[in-house]
Amino acid sequence: MRWAGCVVSVMVAAAMAAQSPEPAPAHSAYDAVVANAKPVATPIVAGKSALAAKQFLLAKRIFTGEVKAHPDETEAELGLADAELGLHEYEAAELEYRKVVAAQPEMWQAHKNLVIVEAALGRWEEFDRERAVLRGARERGAPGISARESDVIDSFVVPAGHGRPAQRWIVREYFEPVGRSLTRYNFEHFSAAGKAEEYVSLESEEAAKAVVVGGAVAIGGEAKPAPVEIGFALNWYTGKGHGTIAEYGAVEPGYEDVRARVLRWLRTQ
Repeated sequence: MRWAGCVVSVMVAAAMAAQSPEPAPAHSAYDAVVANAKPVATPIVAGKSALAAKQFLLAKRIFTGEVKAHPDETEAELGLADAELGLHEYEAAELEYRKVVAAQPEMWQAHKNLVIVEAALGRWEEFDRERAVLRGARERGAPGISARESDVIDSFVVPAGHGRPAQRWIVREYFEPVGRSLTRYNFEHFSAAGKAEEYVSLESEEAAKAVVVGGAVAIGGEAKPAPVEIGFALNWYTGKGHGTIAEYGAVEPGYEDVRARVLRWLRTQ
């Protein structure tokens, strides 16, 4: 009986040992460092983070090094071009964007930024050529670009004057006329808080009249001429009022003409 009891005790002990978890292995200091280490950002990721933070000089240094190390890396070329655009180094940015679209003709963001670059350089033929590339892509339904989106195509600074500080304006183009006024271009000025304070729109005159209180857009104190068949109007809007800068016929005016009229008008305000 004493032997049988010993056998039972051994069996119970073995069963309890089988149910008990094994002690966890000890971790070394190296294991702890590895577990807590953050992944090291690649140069591309670091460069994109710098761009997002508007640290354009840092982004340029990062992407310049990456382009030298990997000359055929289109993503690095695009990042370098974006950094140069942010630094207003338009000639250099144009060169890099041209390399990008030569390697990847359907890199639409590069084409869009080339529009901005060419406007800044006053190269209106190239400006129109890049816009034609984007227009053609939208018309044929190319992947990666939408007919319903808008493009920032230009920006400029209006010098201080008439008691107003210098103002930066951006210009947005709509491939498909948008909104109740069927807007084609919006010239927009934003406050420091990012709120649109005033804007000028090239839009359908009849559509604009239909949405303005009173049914008409006032022309700065001048008597309204006899009604004529007009397709487009260049209208200004602020939180305090609205009016018309110019009226056009049924044929849409070229962007250069619209831009010149807006600049002349802004400089008199």
